Parts: sequence; C-alpha cells; structure tokens
Amino acid sequence: MFGLTTKEVKVTDTAIEYLKQQMSDDMAGIRFMILTGKGCGGNEYDIKPVLKGDESDEDEILEVEDGLTLFIPKTDVLRFFGVEIDFITDSLGSRRIAIKNPNETARCGCGESVSF
Repeated sequence: MFGLTTKEVKVTDTAIEYLKQQMSDDMAGIRFMILTGKGCGGNEYDIKPVLKGDESDEDEILEVEDGLTLFIPKTDVLRFFGVEIDFITDSLGSRRIAIKNPNETARCGCGESVSF
C-alpha cells in the first residue's frame, strides 16, 4: 500500500465542494482512474461513483475530508502522484472537473486524452 495523502493528490476546495454534492447515501466515494487505449492520446481519465459494498482491494483509498473518499486503482497510483483535481468554469461557461497532471507527456488538441 502506497498510503496516498492529500500531499500527493491535491483536491481544490471547489472540487471538494462539487464532488461532495455528487455523493449520495449509497456511495462509498468516487473512483478516479485512467483508461488505456482511448482517444488520440492513448489514455483518458475516468470518474465513476463507488457504491457501498463495491469497494475493491485493488484501489488505494484517499480520505480527502469527511464525506469525500477517492478510490484510485493501484495500477494508476504512480501516474496520479502530483495531480491536482479542480472544478472549473471555462471561458464558455462550461463547468467540469479539470485534472492537472505533471506526469503527462502530451495532451490531445481537444484535451480529452493524454499520454504518459
């Protein structure tokens, strides 16, 4: 177990607020993972709810704060070191989770897929 902390994976206050609003009583937390073989960059970030009882020993667990737990597959942990998870409103008014990852070597033009 790597023992992820909020020093290795930073979650901004706006992202914490947004993610906590997405939580329901039947959820244990939110899984952040990397899907391979996706997009022109080869990888995409994926965010999914984790229902209570669906937790996996294959995940590292990061307690961000009371009411918000992130699950990161152990196979993706090293690529998430140094990540900042934010919730932004862009210049067109679109609101979304934004992941800033210093481990990326490239990002496609649309910003949806990345390379490591």
